[in-house]
Amino acid sequence: MAGDIWGWKTFANGGPKVAEARDWLLEPDLTTEPTWLVFVRGVRPVLPAPSGWPRTRPEDFGAWLGATFESVTCRLLAGALREDHVRSVWPDDQYPYRVDLDPDEEDLGRVRAADLNEDAVRAIRHSAAQKGWPILGPPLFRTDSLAPDKHLPAPAGRETVVRTIPLERNRTTTFERRPGETVVAARKEAGLVERYQKFIRDTLGHHAVRNEITLPGELDTFFTDVYVEEIDELLEAKSSSRREHIRLAIGQLCDYARFVEPTSRAVLLPERPDQDLIDLLETQDIDCVYEHGPGRFERAPRRLTREG
Repeated sequence: MAGDIWGWKTFANGGPKVAEARDWLLEPDLTTEPTWLVFVRGVRPVLPAPSGWPRTRPEDFGAWLGATFESVTCRLLAGALREDHVRSVWPDDQYPYRVDLDPDEEDLGRVRAADLNEDAVRAIRHSAAQKGWPILGPPLFRTDSLAPDKHLPAPAGRETVVRTIPLERNRTTTFERRPGETVVAARKEAGLVERYQKFIRDTLGHHAVRNEITLPGELDTFFTDVYVEEIDELLEAKSSSRREHIRLAIGQLCDYARFVEPTSRAVLLPERPDQDLIDLLETQDIDCVYEHGPGRFERAPRRLTREG
């Protein structure tokens, strides 16, 4: 990736799914239907892996649902697909078919395929089989199963270890965008988390930590953003208050809460979002905490009434 640009060598002979994605990228609806580009690295299967992994046959799709993605990074599309045969994106080739990306980055870290929308996993598998060509897919996380009375159970037959660690642990994630190119991506929400930690310590006497969630065999480890011990609250921090970031936060909180089992959940944002998004969070029994001045935070009041 060169700055905020991503490129492909060609779209020729990619098949109907690649052509569908190309047509969407040529005329994207950036206003009413924002589009994420999802970059996945390190697809680790449950052993034994099927023949040809990760470029597997469709009938071996079950192996993908049990896989772990070592890093998942999401970038918002900021412009339509265009051609540029003058400037190079990467030194090994021209990659003339390019899109501009929003500078905000959502680094989801290590993600289990079982926690994602199944059709999104199918799109990731198809892209891997097509050597990285774009494939259209649904949102990564399911939003139809996140209501408070529909929490997903923790995986059956697994012994999971959850422990608290200081906020400073694992604040930076290292991953490879392309072979030989290592990128250290400092999480943009780190400053927001640090200011919130200071705010609740100075005003409430509360202490913020993180949760380290380790699945069986100590192979899969996940880290939450903020956990406030005194009130048993789990928070997911986002660098933007836009709809796309909040929808991602809902999915992440749903996943982590199965293991942490907090009394309350909240999204931590750099500014107050639109009221419609606050209402969306409330339907999932998630609070909205936002910064309304340098180092000062407020909790959006709830206004919806639940029946029953």
